[in-house]
Amino acid sequence: MSDILKGKVVVVTGAASGIGRAIAIGAAQHGAKALIVSDISETPREGGGPTTAEIEALGVIARFHPTDVSKHAEVDALIAAAAEFGGVDVMVCNAGITLPSDGADVAEEGYRRLMSVNLDGVLFGAQAAARQMKARGKPGSIVLMASMGGIAGAGMTVAYSTSKGGVVLMAKALADALGPDGIRVNSVAPGTIDTHLLRSTPDIAAASERFRQRTPLRRLGKPSEIADAVAWLGSDMSSYVTGIALLVDGGLLSVI
Repeated sequence: MSDILKGKVVVVTGAASGIGRAIAIGAAQHGAKALIVSDISETPREGGGPTTAEIEALGVIARFHPTDVSKHAEVDALIAAAAEFGGVDVMVCNAGITLPSDGADVAEEGYRRLMSVNLDGVLFGAQAAARQMKARGKPGSIVLMASMGGIAGAGMTVAYSTSKGGVVLMAKALADALGPDGIRVNSVAPGTIDTHLLRSTPDIAAASERFRQRTPLRRLGKPSEIADAVAWLGSDMSSYVTGIALLVDGGLLSVI
């Protein structure tokens, strides 16, 4: 597709399915030198072969590294694995979960589990990547996965929106903290994206259809469109962009 990530080592968490899978494959299509693909399990949760096999079919080196992002030591080990290729240039903290029941009465157990992945895991990934980038003395790009739900709340996603709102502000704070080292930190906020999870969950599918009808472009987004946005933020084409929340939502949050 392009060579905007040529020569770069990219690490993607939550990359065995959905948007994360598209980001990893998209990075390969945009010329990345090597991919470290990370998730709880290597088994893909939606169709096709393992992500690493698809990346390698594109002629790009890929490694799978199992990681529970809520555990600091496992995230540190993930970033250490990038040393095989010279160290991480682009870190994509994508891993995240939703809850089957998430509203004003969200249960404490589910709330804490969601925060440990969606917020703690994102911070741990950014911290580990930044440490390696500083040690190498090279600038880098860290992309955090937020959501339109982190910019506009919804009663049915109280915990999820809270976590993603934290990610948006985390990117801004880390951009300030790491900018002097040449490390850029941004977040991407997807709108309603057509994934297997969306299609296979009736309640989510019903809500998504309402969103589609209100979206100015009158369609759902594709995972590859999020992947392209992430690739741009990871590339030198966005070298003066840091601290932003890049909405990729078909214009949905621009209208009343």
